[in-house]
Amino acid sequence: MAGQPGCLTDLREFLKELDQNSDLRAAATLRSLSRIRTELEHLPENSVLTDPVIPNAQDVVLLARQLMSRRR
Repeated sequence: MAGQPGCLTDLREFLKELDQNSDLRAAATLRSLSRIRTELEHLPENSVLTDPVIPNAQDVVLLARQLMSRRR
């Protein structure tokens, strides 16, 4: 994301839309969790904790934001 201002603008717009619409936020959160679960299911059973799983940046920001809002 460094050096890519277009990505940050898109991400800001996405988060702004989510703040304005709680139904959309709930659906996006569920979709993000589903995508991450799917990525984890593709890992072999004998994989180690250090094996990389590459989530979507939008999913990571959304879930981190959800977690931080719960801590307030």
